[in-house]
Amino acid sequence: SMKPEINKTLQILAQELIQRFSPLLDDEYEQSRLNSWSTLLLLASMDLDEAAENLIEENNMTKDFLKKYLKNINDKKLSQDVEVLIEQKNLKYNMSSLDELNQNFRDLLVRAQTYFETEENLEALKDSWKILRVMHGHRKVSHLLTLLREQG
Repeated sequence: SMKPEINKTLQILAQELIQRFSPLLDDEYEQSRLNSWSTLLLLASMDLDEAAENLIEENNMTKDFLKKYLKNINDKKLSQDVEVLIEQKNLKYNMSSLDELNQNFRDLLVRAQTYFETEENLEALKDSWKILRVMHGHRKVSHLLTLLREQG
């Protein structure tokens, strides 16, 4: 696969920026800015594979959860939306597709949680909290990617 080459390229680029280009800048602020960017490049390069795996894991966990509890949802709109999303085949494994699917799954997870709170379905709620804990753990690592995306 392409990944290691991309990671390597980002790492070389970051090193070049720090070692060769940064010293050419007279302005200390500009220098430190370039160094920060280079550091982010390095961190992102190491994080890309894991970020994709994290999203796939979250998407699968949420899909399994929604499949398991679909029969417990007596809200017409919500159960229809769940059916549509769990039937959706994810053929693209690029970051933006995984991320978009992940956002859709998270939206539905929150809606399902709200529903199960009103239904006082403790078993479903406990299962949904497990997913949220995994998501939270992942976010602590991949905030760098979000940061890079916002800057871009």
